[in-house]
Amino acid sequence: MTFFNTYPGFLYRQFLVCPSKAPSTTSLHGKAGLVTGSNTGLGYHASAQLLEIGLSHLILAVRSISKGEAARKSLLASLPASAKTPVVEVWELDLGNYASIIAFVDRLKRSEIQIDFALLNAGVANFEYTVNQPTSHESSIQINWLSTALLTLLLLPELDRQAADNLNRPRPVLSIVGSETAAWAKLAEAKVSTEQGIPLIEVMDDKSHFDMGDRYYASKLLQQLFFLELLNRRSSAKRSTGAILNMVNPGFCYGSELHRTAEGALGTVLAGVKRVIGRSTPMGARTLVHSAVLAGESSNGKFLSDNKLAPFAGYGDSDSGRITQSQVWKETLSELGPVVNIDELLSEI
Repeated sequence: MTFFNTYPGFLYRQFLVCPSKAPSTTSLHGKAGLVTGSNTGLGYHASAQLLEIGLSHLILAVRSISKGEAARKSLLASLPASAKTPVVEVWELDLGNYASIIAFVDRLKRSEIQIDFALLNAGVANFEYTVNQPTSHESSIQINWLSTALLTLLLLPELDRQAADNLNRPRPVLSIVGSETAAWAKLAEAKVSTEQGIPLIEVMDDKSHFDMGDRYYASKLLQQLFFLELLNRRSSAKRSTGAILNMVNPGFCYGSELHRTAEGALGTVLAGVKRVIGRSTPMGARTLVHSAVLAGESSNGKFLSDNKLAPFAGYGDSDSGRITQSQVWKETLSELGPVVNIDELLSEI
């Protein structure tokens, strides 16, 4: 395991590394982008920073329209009076509902907005076993892995098309917010799945296998394994001329609502720990801005942390890890097959 993926490496970054702001010369005038989970936390602060450096058109992709509208008003109010007012729209996107994800991407296609970046920030960290009712899957697995995978598979061909149609513009970026915690996941469910011949998704959905301390890490590892397999399956032509695809780690931040489900003594302790070792949410958001609009072509297919290239978790480097990575890919496609034309999507990536 590399130093980056160790606990000492994590603490070193939290206490001694400060990701820089976008250079003052940066201008996003004339550019458009979307940020999921943008009404609060990292998504909100990344949106604020993008608008500060001149983003002309921003889509706030949120589950709650009312909360999105409140965020929109706050974001616009925070801009200098002298600044040209950007277009900020609130679009509904419920990652717990496949139909909502499909409708969101269909709306984007119909809008004909030229997207310069899509920042997939929305995620959850549950401290209790919670079922996502529309799909009957455990919620963190649903949102962090399966739904993010669907949104990625739907957006990527559209951004590839826009790249092909606008050769005089920089390639659009699809940036997924991952986590360094993927390297700490035990993912004991993978062993259960192999030994008992049960699909991994079914094991993850089984309440008896829910490990509060590992589930978020595991969900982010599954997200990363899907990402890596997607890179492997992506055609060389699309890798070189299509959308830039990267993953970013914002670090451990206080002020976000990622751990909002932690209550009682656990919530109090976690809040204290976050204040001691956490970086501020605006500081963490700098890494999202970097991955979406500054990292450029050198970030294609890479994992970013603190505005620099960083190693992936390394789970898929072993024989068993490669088997699990392939299984994650196959089960993702099996899960999404009933709701989208998977063969068509795969032919376009």
